[in-house]
Amino acid sequence: MTETAGRAARLLVALALPIGLAACGGEAAPRSPQATPTGQPFHATVDVRSAVRTVDSGEVLGGNLGLWVLPAHLASPADSYIADRGARLFRYPGGQADQLCWQTMRVKSSDTASWDSWSWATNVDDYVAFLRRVGGRPLVGLNFFDHTIDGQFHEGVAEARALVRHLVTAGFPGACYELGNELDWNASVNVDLYTERFVAYAEAVKSVDPTARMAGPVTSSLVPSWRDGFIDGLAARGKIRLLDVFAFHYYGGWFASWNADTIDLAKPQVLGNDLEALRQKLAAAGAPAARIAVTEYNAGIWDKVTRGQGSIQQALWLADACGELFDHADMATIWVELSAVTDHALLDDSVTPASRTTNYWPMLLAGQTLGFGRHDPAVSVLAVSGDLPTSRATIHAVRAGDGRLGILLVNKGEALSVEIALANRACSAATGRRIDEASTGANSAPVTMPVTCQAGALSLEMPRLSAVGVVLD
Repeated sequence: MTETAGRAARLLVALALPIGLAACGGEAAPRSPQATPTGQPFHATVDVRSAVRTVDSGEVLGGNLGLWVLPAHLASPADSYIADRGARLFRYPGGQADQLCWQTMRVKSSDTASWDSWSWATNVDDYVAFLRRVGGRPLVGLNFFDHTIDGQFHEGVAEARALVRHLVTAGFPGACYELGNELDWNASVNVDLYTERFVAYAEAVKSVDPTARMAGPVTSSLVPSWRDGFIDGLAARGKIRLLDVFAFHYYGGWFASWNADTIDLAKPQVLGNDLEALRQKLAAAGAPAARIAVTEYNAGIWDKVTRGQGSIQQALWLADACGELFDHADMATIWVELSAVTDHALLDDSVTPASRTTNYWPMLLAGQTLGFGRHDPAVSVLAVSGDLPTSRATIHAVRAGDGRLGILLVNKGEALSVEIALANRACSAATGRRIDEASTGANSAPVTMPVTCQAGALSLEMPRLSAVGVVLD
């Protein structure tokens, strides 16, 4: 994301020629009237020939599938809702990787004294069946720990090897495997032990499936000591080649009764900066080809408070974070797809069938704008600039393999009058869709809105606290 003080040429006023995208599930998106230009000017430029990088949209728009989800809740219409937003990479069993023995479907109890039966939960075969239905790709968590259940010893590396065989047999060679989950919180594990175990697991996984991708260290944030200790530890052991994907988690804040923190709309750009620093660190350590994955992210962690949940601020945070992930990451899986606890969930499975929450719509907007509503494996991220700071407004842009252009705008304050100069691109039919305070409050699909394209430039009006996706054919 870059900022410049340059101003695009003033646009001629023209009649808008919007072409409405249908809302998810074929519903007709509501239309909003043309607004009178009254907002603060925001001038930006998108250089259509200046591709910064190429990403697989389905892997950037991925999601988390919790172990606790009933298999029936992954069926229609939930599977179509998930597919509609362009997701292809799905993480399982989410945050319970180190509590699950996948072969027995036993989960360590909260007091760690016993192993409970979770035969009712989504198992590996249920997960595989879901992947087949939606054309998904697996991102599977491996249990870091050896464990004993009912007197029977289970070696973690052996269980991992068996899981890889199972997925290869099921038709998923080349899957991605994460070792553990947020072990930086575990007092019994330090980065040196983790690195040693990572080498053992990675060699075991790749002995079964040489095309498999191995991911670590799966920390709760980009903890500097773990980032550097893990990367440098692999390099010192001569094992950096085993690292295919550096994975970690990112939450915008921790909202609890003991603080007054609110959603910070500048945090997505902090993530973008951290991702670039990580990429430089990997390259310096001899792993320039290693990919970067954010395998859990959301606007915050809610600790017994409801502050900001389901708000327009959370929606804007999610849309902007998607833009930053397209700009800087290779893979990402939002926390979480389905849950009865809807502070994070995109789909609420406490009702039958599962319903879309307010968190779903910004992800749909980003998916249909930056991913073009499909699994596009070669989306080119474009160079952009704007004359407002990113704390006020952001712009993200991509070009599809067929030449279509997608532009995602996030307005973090009062109304904006937006003018976007298109460098090296003529005008074409433009589709605009928007989320705002009204649509979020009503938990409704993005509204179709007017966008004018004339003389190589776009113009549109954005109400306060809104996000707009524009697609040019």
